[in-house]
Amino acid sequence: MINISELRLYDEQNAIKHVRTLSFKRLAATGGETKIINYILKELGKEKVEAKVESFVWTSTFSIFRKLISLWSFVFILITQIILLYPNVSWIILPLDVLFFIVLFSLIKVIYDHTRMVFIGKKMESKNAIVTIQATDLYPRRPVVVFSAHHDSVSSNLPTKILMMLMLSALFILFLYLLINLALSIWSIIALFSIVQIDISYVIMRNLSLIIGSILLIEDFVTFFIKNTNHSVGSIDNASGTAILLELAKLVKKNPLVKTDVIFLWCGAEEMGHWGSKQYLSKHLEELDYDYDLNKSYNINIDMVGTYVSIVDETGLIKKKKLNKNVNDVLKASAIQLKIPLKKASIAFGTGSDHLVFRSFTKKAEKPDFQVSCFLSKDNSKYIHSKKDLPELCSATNLNACIDICFNTIKSLDLRVD
Repeated sequence: MINISELRLYDEQNAIKHVRTLSFKRLAATGGETKIINYILKELGKEKVEAKVESFVWTSTFSIFRKLISLWSFVFILITQIILLYPNVSWIILPLDVLFFIVLFSLIKVIYDHTRMVFIGKKMESKNAIVTIQATDLYPRRPVVVFSAHHDSVSSNLPTKILMMLMLSALFILFLYLLINLALSIWSIIALFSIVQIDISYVIMRNLSLIIGSILLIEDFVTFFIKNTNHSVGSIDNASGTAILLELAKLVKKNPLVKTDVIFLWCGAEEMGHWGSKQYLSKHLEELDYDYDLNKSYNINIDMVGTYVSIVDETGLIKKKKLNKNVNDVLKASAIQLKIPLKKASIAFGTGSDHLVFRSFTKKAEKPDFQVSCFLSKDNSKYIHSKKDLPELCSATNLNACIDICFNTIKSLDLRVD
């Protein structure tokens, strides 16, 4: 397979120029968002690529529910700590644990159900930009490839690396805390029947639980006061994805696929809860399902190309699971043929990016063979959502490599269409 950049089908300096130009504060529903939408339309217009802009409403539901989880956890642990001071009634912890998990599960389910629209708080407006480039053979129910990338940026009052360490340590410590308290509550129940005694071993275990609980209270307190700010220029996250989609759209416009349509979606308010992709699919999934064979279609999401190029290959905390059936294999094969280094990332909980929204919506629509893929430079997370996310961390080589891999991949997928 020939490297398309060698054929000079696109200017190799364009993508990095976009990143440098777009490295400004772009918090959703601010002037920065208007500025980037105008830039996208202007750049596409230069190559006569028709685009449409769709406005949508969103709220800070994700942030509010995150605070509710922190508050619920804090209250539960505080009550548990008080109960632990009275060994004879420590058995009460057992039903409290059940209540804790019921409420926690309900809150998490609302947050991570990407198909559910929950509007809590002040309503704000953001925008998606959309380009559709049709195949040369307009036969009915053909496949479609949807490229997506969010155009907004965000920062936090707590560095991302510390935030991730805080969350992972809190999960581990909470598991240990609940395990010890389960043993203490069972011990307390048995002690009611004088089978065992509340002795020094119980007190030592109880004191250990009190120390662990105090650590969790501090972590919950810190987590509750995490807030979004507008201090990051978001070069890696995600001016890089925005720039790559711009050049890909121009490239596909000049060289359309034969049997596959290509849609380019620049999503707004992704950092606020994936609102752009959620609103797009909520509005358009039915017509996409009518126009295309979604069981032979794909979403390739680009959400961070920085100091290297990488795709999410596996997800799962303990048992790892492949992200898709074969799209990643095609991406990797393209990279090998083009002699481009392509790393594979393993993510514990999946990535909080727009491809998860596509997977959730198509799964709910009973399109099990719709595949998603995600470009993500995981190791660059130490820079994102902070003032460190600067254009110097992105290179023309990596941006062009991603363009080459993506274009060759969709050409390969197009050749496989029956």
